Amino acid sequence: MGSKLLFAVMLAIFLVGVAATQIRGVKGATTRSFTLYGSSGGGWGFTAGSISSPGPTIEVEQGDTVNLTLTSQDGSPHRFFVSYTNSSSPSVGDPQSPDFSGTISFQFVASNTNATYKYFCAIHPIMMWGYFGVFPTGGIPEFQPLVMLSLLVIGTLAIALVCKRKQVV
Repeated sequence: MGSKLLFAVMLAIFLVGVAATQIRGVKGATTRSFTLYGSSGGGWGFTAGSISSPGPTIEVEQGDTVNLTLTSQDGSPHRFFVSYTNSSSPSVGDPQSPDFSGTISFQFVASNTNATYKYFCAIHPIMMWGYFGVFPTGGIPEFQPLVMLSLLVIGTLAIALVCKRKQVV
C-alpha cells in the first residue's frame, strides 16, 4: 500500500511541475513596468538619487510589453531609446520615446531576440546609457523558485506521509 501512495504522490509532483510550466507558457508575454529618472549630467536611475551611467539594467522576456515612466530630472529634453544594434543613435525598428523634458509614459514590445542591448538618451548618448536584457520566455528566474518551492513542499509532505504510514503499520 505504501508504494502505491508513494507512486501517486510522485505522479502528483510531476503533474504539478508540468502544469506550472504550461501555465507559464500559456500565459505568454507579461507587462513589466519601470520608472527611470534621467539627467544629462548624471545618467539614468530607477530612483532620483541613483542616477549614473551606466544606468540600471532592465530585464524583460521576449515579447514582453514594457511600460516606462520617464522623468527628466534637470528639465532638459531627453529621448529614450533601446538600440537593438547597440549603436548610440537610433536605427529603424529601435523602440524610441518622443522628446520629453518632464514626465512621460512610453510603451513598447521587447525584441524577440535573446540578447543584451544598450539603451540611451538620443540627445545625450555619451552621458546617458544603460543595459536592456531580453531573455527567452520563462528565462527570468522569478518564476522558477516558486515552482521549486512548491515541489519541495509537496515532496517533503509525501515522504512524511509514507514514513508515518510505515510507523503505524
